[in-house]
This record gives sequence, C-alpha cells and structure tokens, in this order.
Amino acid sequence: MIDDARARLRPRIAVVAAVLALAGTVLTVHGARQQAAAADAEAARAHATGFPEEPAEAVIPAPTSSAGPAVPAPPATGPAAARLGGAPRWTVLPHSPPASLDIPSIGVHSSLISLGLRADGTVEVPPLTGSAPAGWYRHSVTPGEPGPAVLLGHVDSVETGRGVFYRLTELTRGAEIRVTRRDGSTAVFTVTSLQRYPKSRFPTARVYGPTDAPTLRLVTCGGGYDPVSQTYVDNIVVYATALPAPSPTPGNPDAEADGRPVH
Repeated sequence: MIDDARARLRPRIAVVAAVLALAGTVLTVHGARQQAAAADAEAARAHATGFPEEPAEAVIPAPTSSAGPAVPAPPATGPAAARLGGAPRWTVLPHSPPASLDIPSIGVHSSLISLGLRADGTVEVPPLTGSAPAGWYRHSVTPGEPGPAVLLGHVDSVETGRGVFYRLTELTRGAEIRVTRRDGSTAVFTVTSLQRYPKSRFPTARVYGPTDAPTLRLVTCGGGYDPVSQTYVDNIVVYATALPAPSPTPGNPDAEADGRPVH
C-alpha cells in the first residue's frame, strides 16, 4: 500500500519540482536582467555627469594650517574638450576663461587666477599671499563647456588664516555654484556630490575624465593634518553639474528648437 501511494505521488512530486525549478530560473533571469538594466543606467548616468552615484563621505573639520592641495593632473590637452555625442541636455557655453567664483550658501566670492602644471606634474596652486584667491586649471575646459572645469583653492594657511575653500565641506547636494566668465556670461552649476580621498589615491580619471555635461570640480585639502609634512593627508573634491537646458517655449525668441539659449 505504501509503495503504491509513493508510486502514485512520484509523478506529481516530479511535476511540482519542475515547476519550482522553472520559476526559480525565471526569477533568476529576471533578477539578472534588472541588475544589468540598472548597471547600464548607472553607467550612462555616470558617463554623462562625470561621477558615480555614491553617498557623500563624512569629512573632518579642517585644522588651521595648510601647505595647499597637491593634486595630480593628466597631461595637458588644451582648453577644449570634445563632446561625447548625444543631444544637448544642458546649457552649453562657448570657450571663455573664468573670472570669478560665487558660492552663496557658504559665503564664497573669489576672483579666479589661471593655474598650470608644476615641474613634478601636479597642478599649480594659488599663492599663499594677499587674498589667496581660487584658481582655474587652464588645461581643463572653461566652466560651461562640455567636460570638467577644475578649480582649486586653499582651505587655510598660517599666512592667511582661513582660505577661500575653508567651508567647502559644508556644501550639500543641490547647492548652487556660479562662475562668471570673461565674456560676461555666467555658468551655473548644482552640487551633486562631495567626496574625500587620500592624496596617495587621488582619482585623477574621475576628476579630469571627459563628460557629456558641463561639469565643475572644486578641489582643496582636508582630512587629518600631518605636522611633519605640514599638509593635510586628504583631498576634498566637490562635483557639480550644469543646470539642464531650458525647454523651448513657442514664440520665445530667446530659445532655439533644441532648447539651448541663443548667445
């Protein structure tokens, strides 16, 4: 009797097992497709904006002395960056060197000087004299062009006290950054991420790598202070992206069909 019952149940068990196995396969494939789609979406977004989506790291309040940011730089490639393709989604401006920087939420207003490369291959930093303004790395694009424009400034120093970027770590996602250019136009960006990196592992490709969008990187020192080398052990990098291009309005003479303002 028991053997007969087992014999009758065996085909049903086999069918149930097959159904469960098929369901598991479908769920696995569905999950893999979802993961692949999410990875593709993140890759496209990171390619466009120039940084991966990641939470801002906690930053340490700055001590009161600094030798300035030592920032690796890629080989000079000239002021212009090629577009990576695709329809314009941001307000794009022509080449024009920056003149001044304003970050209203942290009270920053600074003129901008031009910075090049030092003999050791790192980016020049603003001098620790006078007002110690922020500087624009002139081998990056100008703010408003497609690609990353890189600005550097001191957090503080013995000579000048608090630097232009002393409060940089107070910036939050969505904060506005305005760069006035020599042609009289203003490039407007919003903060998307604030990160801290050990100077020994500075993410050169992430900071200087090409982006479809006009992007901005603000770089200064941060983290702990090394009294032996008299400098900070980390770099703080703020990532920001240009505002989206306005949608064209019928009958608006200030907008083109693709949504870019007429200059």
